[in-house]
Amino acid sequence: MNSCCTLSAETIASDRHKAGEACCLITEKTMAPERAECPVSKTVSRRVQHRTVEHLVKPEKRALIEDVQYYFCAEPTCDVVYFPIYTSVSFTKNDMLVKVFSKDRGDDVSVCYCFDWTRARINEQIAASGKSTAAMEIAREIKAGRCLCDVKNPKGECCLGDVNRVVREAMLSHGGLAK
Repeated sequence: MNSCCTLSAETIASDRHKAGEACCLITEKTMAPERAECPVSKTVSRRVQHRTVEHLVKPEKRALIEDVQYYFCAEPTCDVVYFPIYTSVSFTKNDMLVKVFSKDRGDDVSVCYCFDWTRARINEQIAASGKSTAAMEIAREIKAGRCLCDVKNPKGECCLGDVNRVVREAMLSHGGLAK
């Protein structure tokens, strides 16, 4: 059971369950720098756990995964998803098993990879009811120990920051007040 399970669902839903910028699911500790510059976009990018890369790169590309620290490039206009800083093998959107939220504006793209919340599902719920239960539902699942963000989310961390941002945007586009 991870440390999030001891917090209230409200704290988790508001994305305040992280210690600083570190997700509670990040357990791999390395001596590599916390951040590195993407070789293509020059975007400062965060470390990602090796197991995240191993789970989300297509099987036919997994043999290329090296025993090095990888970083996640969140820049929407950059095709690179994972890159190392000391070798040249990077993985792009086409090498991934899933669509990457930060790189794909489609409504069918997962915002929450563990519990199947897409932009479309959030928008549909808000259009129908004037609110979203996404963050609280996800928080309850986290509290119950059922999230696998470290291997399902390409960022390798909790989705709630993205979920809350999508909810706010959807509320504004539907004429409601963002909560």
